[in-house]
Amino acid sequence: MIDKFRYYSFEINKVNECEKVIIIYHGWGGTAEGYKELAEELSKEGFRIIVPEIIFHDTRQPLENHFDQKAMRDYFWDTIIKSIDEFNDFISALEINKEDVFLIGSSMGGFIANGIFAREPKLGGLANINGSGSFILSEQIFRDRDNREDISVELKKTLMEYDPKERVNCGSPVLLIHGESDEIIPIEGQKDYYRYLKEVEKRRNVDFNVHKYVNHQFTSEMIIDLITWLNKISN
Repeated sequence: MIDKFRYYSFEINKVNECEKVIIIYHGWGGTAEGYKELAEELSKEGFRIIVPEIIFHDTRQPLENHFDQKAMRDYFWDTIIKSIDEFNDFISALEINKEDVFLIGSSMGGFIANGIFAREPKLGGLANINGSGSFILSEQIFRDRDNREDISVELKKTLMEYDPKERVNCGSPVLLIHGESDEIIPIEGQKDYYRYLKEVEKRRNVDFNVHKYVNHQFTSEMIIDLITWLNKISN
């Protein structure tokens, strides 16, 4: 723990270390500890791994029941925004260079990682797994699915300040991975962000891997995709 931040750190477990740091953001209702197995696997590839505890989760003012519908509506975006806002303080506390950092996020963690990536021009790369880089569209999809009212003017204004599509994103490599049949975080958000990077920002260093017949899961095949991409961009 450093200052207010709690995190798990996994040191490089390989002779040929690349001196890069991976920060992994977990999903809604998940835990930092739950990513221990993935972190250990990635450390074998020569990376130092940091898995931060996330506000309203883990030991940081955790909610009583993350899957209560009201709690999800009240805290989902608040969690994402607070996590984006505290990134610079977190990096400063860790005393690491942003250029050496690859961000990985799963589900809600993908929103967080993507939101940070859109604000920080010097990061090493982004991997968004089963998340979204199109905040306003994803929120409208959530509301349509749940038969809720349209996004309020106030919330839309807030989301526009953080939506990666409203910014010129970091120019480093991007990997998007999503299950085609995801019913929790529908793939349309990832597709929309991919279109934005390719058509508006004219990016070439963006990969989008869609896994057919996969719902909201971080599968072993996705991990293989992730490791392959990390090794490609770090060499």
